[in-house]
Amino acid sequence: MLINTILLFLNNALPVFIMTSLLLRYFSLNDADNVNTKWLLLGFSLTVIASFILSNNLENLSLMLDDKGTELFLSFGAIIVYLSIVGLFILSNVHRYTAIKKFLALFIFFIIGSFNGAHFIIYLISYWTQAKQDDTLLIGITLGGGICLSISILFYFLLRSMDKRIYNQTSCYFLLFFGVGQLMQAIMLLQQVDILSSSQPIWDSGAFIAEESGLGQLLTVLFGYETTPSILQLISYIAALTLPVMLLKLPYISSYLYGNKS
Repeated sequence: MLINTILLFLNNALPVFIMTSLLLRYFSLNDADNVNTKWLLLGFSLTVIASFILSNNLENLSLMLDDKGTELFLSFGAIIVYLSIVGLFILSNVHRYTAIKKFLALFIFFIIGSFNGAHFIIYLISYWTQAKQDDTLLIGITLGGGICLSISILFYFLLRSMDKRIYNQTSCYFLLFFGVGQLMQAIMLLQQVDILSSSQPIWDSGAFIAEESGLGQLLTVLFGYETTPSILQLISYIAALTLPVMLLKLPYISSYLYGNKS
């Protein structure tokens, strides 16, 4: 029970912690003076309420649309998260549109927090009803929460160090990687319900880094790591990563080309 509770945190709580570190670091680079505590509390409160509502309705949702309701709903949310992160990424070099940035950030937090929070609540209640010793479950909750919090804090300071020493927009690229990982989850869900075609995996890296391991789960959260990707997933990953970078660099490329012509 103790190990299962810790794994529950790594599966469902860690993405929320990592995403929070990424968004905080994003705004510390772009709009540090515009992060409002009231907005943060409002977003957190709405996310908690939505998590409980969604956790109570996931079973009914799964019966909709020919028993594909849950997969379609979660995949749609993951795609929206990716598009919102792309919006933040493209606006990372723009010091305007503060309201749009804050809305996108709160929207991302709301969706990620609600989806992962709903699964977390369902599994936690299930573990709680099966637990013979409540103290073991409480210890697991404490350890799991502490591990996720520690990872997110260390990750935040790592991002800050990389922004200062390597490249001042490193955090924005990590945020984009996180968004691409969400898109990969959407593709896998759509393949599970045969909306998208699935094919044989092009490789299997499970022997080196298993998805169920601690490192595998961290890589899955940060980069959308998949041990057995299909050709569709690989092409989608490359396209989802390169297109936003090209859009971000388009003004610089245009000025460079027109500058050479003149």
